[in-house]
Amino acid sequence: MNEKNTFFATASLETKDIEDATRQAALACYGIVAICKREEISRLELPTKKGNSEDAIYVNKKPNRTFTIDVYLVLSNEVKITEALAECQKNIMYILSNKYNQACTGVNVYGEKILASH
Repeated sequence: MNEKNTFFATASLETKDIEDATRQAALACYGIVAICKREEISRLELPTKKGNSEDAIYVNKKPNRTFTIDVYLVLSNEVKITEALAECQKNIMYILSNKYNQACTGVNVYGEKILASH
């Protein structure tokens, strides 16, 4: 019976599922326009980040079946940047903690770009 629980815990931590949940939680927040594509992240940070995600969502899995998330976002210029990032971070953490039973131990959000209105 313990093997089934271990299998379920491992199977439920699929990187693609975590990325999808993170994407939905981030884009639901006010002031978040998009998630940056990988090309828009500075070249110095690319070698240090792990993962092969199309978007700039990085899932850092740990051996004890927990994970942290790094997300790079495009923000609207009509919001307070710190408030938008803080709300997005809280929303992502809330969604992932509930969905993955407290396996998410940290969420780091970065404002990579600000979208200027024309």
